[in-house]
Amino acid sequence: MAPSSSAKPLKGPQVFISFRGDDVRKHFISFLDPALRRANINVFIDENEFLGADLANLFTRIEESEIALVIFSKNYADSDWCLDELAKMKERKDQGRLRVIPIFYNLSPSVVKELRQDFGDKFRDMQRRHKHQPERTKKWEEALVSVPDIKGMPLSEQSDRTDNEFINSLVVEIQRLLDYMAVKGTPTREENHHGGSMVPARKLEKEAKNQGDSLVPAKNLDREVTLQGGYMVPSIIPARQLQITHYDNSQKWAWIFINEAPNYEELEVAKMIKIHWLKIVGTYEDTSDLTPGAKYEAVFQVKLEDNAIGWEQPVTLKLKVEQHDGSDDNRVDRNESLKDYIGHNWVDILAGVFVAPPRNKPAKITFTMFQYVTDDKKKGLVVKGVAIRPTN
Repeated sequence: MAPSSSAKPLKGPQVFISFRGDDVRKHFISFLDPALRRANINVFIDENEFLGADLANLFTRIEESEIALVIFSKNYADSDWCLDELAKMKERKDQGRLRVIPIFYNLSPSVVKELRQDFGDKFRDMQRRHKHQPERTKKWEEALVSVPDIKGMPLSEQSDRTDNEFINSLVVEIQRLLDYMAVKGTPTREENHHGGSMVPARKLEKEAKNQGDSLVPAKNLDREVTLQGGYMVPSIIPARQLQITHYDNSQKWAWIFINEAPNYEELEVAKMIKIHWLKIVGTYEDTSDLTPGAKYEAVFQVKLEDNAIGWEQPVTLKLKVEQHDGSDDNRVDRNESLKDYIGHNWVDILAGVFVAPPRNKPAKITFTMFQYVTDDKKKGLVVKGVAIRPTN
């Protein structure tokens, strides 16, 4: 599966992939690697390394990377090689030099974080085999507990999505992150915390790239980021990154792709099939990218189809600003009827407004939409995501 020696080398920020070969090499990785390369993404997997290389070589490859994908699978914790890679990635992430994206392949994130079931048993077996190296195993455990806290992408065994469909959406997310990193600027390997040179902006592709059977268009940054006082702020938190109750139950929600003008960009949205009660929660983890003192609003971007029913009662919307010291304030609750929007196009439902705190005191913004009416079945709601944008 390793690329041929004649393959044209790719430029740009390197994406390192850590995975348990026995679990995913012959199917998931065999789709993912070429999909990333077709999108002109500079990807590295350990099969690119020469035979006989030791772990230090892979640590160097991690240090050369700006994004790392961790494919958690059932036997990931049964490999000291994988665990060493994970510990190194956590170290680089904590230094602010690496962005880590966890992928949970046929695993629940909580199983990894809480070291439960067979996954946890295999890790404990690994700990016992390396009991003479307590510092090493401690780093493994710290990494296993902390990395799943990062917003990632789960692919459950019950999902209706194929590996290829999931991979196409993953490629889109990585492209978005690379584009965001390019316009914002990302520290190089040599940069320290006190300054230094910046990686040149990644040249954005002007034409769409063919991703196998699907088309992944070039990104229009004007739709995805907003310039605020010299800082680039992501404007959309996509539906996949929201916590939607029963999101993985195909009888309650369906995940579909739509193409939107003006660029007919492929977007993944959540379509409600039939539920009794609704709860959608999202977070904006770090306000340090926002302009201090500026006022921002968080809006749910949704659509109610012509056949939508069960919306006689209003939904409740909440917005909470939580300081990193654990305190919270500015909690806002409001109600809004969605019935009036049935049959309309996309509408913005205001969750709340907040003032960005000082950059040295960042906060987490949590926004919620819910309706607890158990005797009234609902359907027809389509969720695109949440927009964070200045109010003026």
